[in-house]
Amino acid sequence: MKARGFSLTELLISTSIIVMLLIAVGAVIVQTLHVQIFHLSRAESSRTVSSLAERLSEEARTATAVFIPSIDVLGQPNGGSYGAHEVDFFRRLSAGGDAYVAYRFDAATQAVTRYEYEPSTGGVAISNSDLAASGVAGFSAEREAVSSSGIVAGTSDPLSVSINYGAPELVGGNDVIVVQVQGISLQGVPKSVTTIHLASHAAPTSLALLAPRTKPTPPPSTKTYPFIILRPGFPVTPPHGPMHGGGSGNPELLHWIAAEGTAQFLGAGDSAGGSWFELSSFYGSLTSGVYAFRDKDGSSITAIISCADGPCPVFRPLPVSAPGVTPGSLAFTQTP
Repeated sequence: MKARGFSLTELLISTSIIVMLLIAVGAVIVQTLHVQIFHLSRAESSRTVSSLAERLSEEARTATAVFIPSIDVLGQPNGGSYGAHEVDFFRRLSAGGDAYVAYRFDAATQAVTRYEYEPSTGGVAISNSDLAASGVAGFSAEREAVSSSGIVAGTSDPLSVSINYGAPELVGGNDVIVVQVQGISLQGVPKSVTTIHLASHAAPTSLALLAPRTKPTPPPSTKTYPFIILRPGFPVTPPHGPMHGGGSGNPELLHWIAAEGTAQFLGAGDSAGGSWFELSSFYGSLTSGVYAFRDKDGSSITAIISCADGPCPVFRPLPVSAPGVTPGSLAFTQTP
């Protein structure tokens, strides 16, 4: 007896069922792979932002100052509707010399590049560059006073401190640079924003006293220079010191004195170094404030300028000849 075979109709139905099952299984596999790739891409984006945040924080921990230049390393304006697209780090090396590092965001390539550079006439000289992060949708940096940052513990109203390091925009201190990094937006997932607070290692918020077990190093030596600032157009030299500006032959000479002030030079070691001539080679004009420079031996010197009756008028830091000034005092001319 012959076995009954399948009819054409039965074969078509069976084939259709198998095809539908294969399509369903294939759709499940494709969807699973899509979800896996989706999560891998999201994790990769998070790792990119996290890695960049770690690099920026590490740069700040070893920096003398963190600042935002008005012109980036490529000569473009460093600004925009959401803030600057570049943040720079300055290091004053203990062995002598300075080092500069910049992190610049390029919106076109969605990448952040790290540059090592040296300031030069008319721009900067880039010595090295490497990719710091890719897949970045947004990057912005803003300077924020420490008193308004709300991240300082132990005080409700910390004082802002600014330290100049030899260039108009190269200002350190305890201000905070706030950087916001935004990952690339993926389908169905909102953009993730990471906020990074950057402060240099030389950014004290208050005076701290340390008591080491070993003999402490001696404090910086200090030289103090009293001085007067003469108004523009000063025709003659004063016959007396700052407190005796006029003489019997010229009773109005006292009015040429615009301000009386004091300069403190703080240096390392047993004797304070630094001179007005060395200070003037770093700064063409001065007013009240704290200024950092180096002496002829390369040692770091800090100059603190203050005046008796308020902020000092802007003056040239080169002493002028003024016979009769109190011994130890100096005279400078006010900048017109």
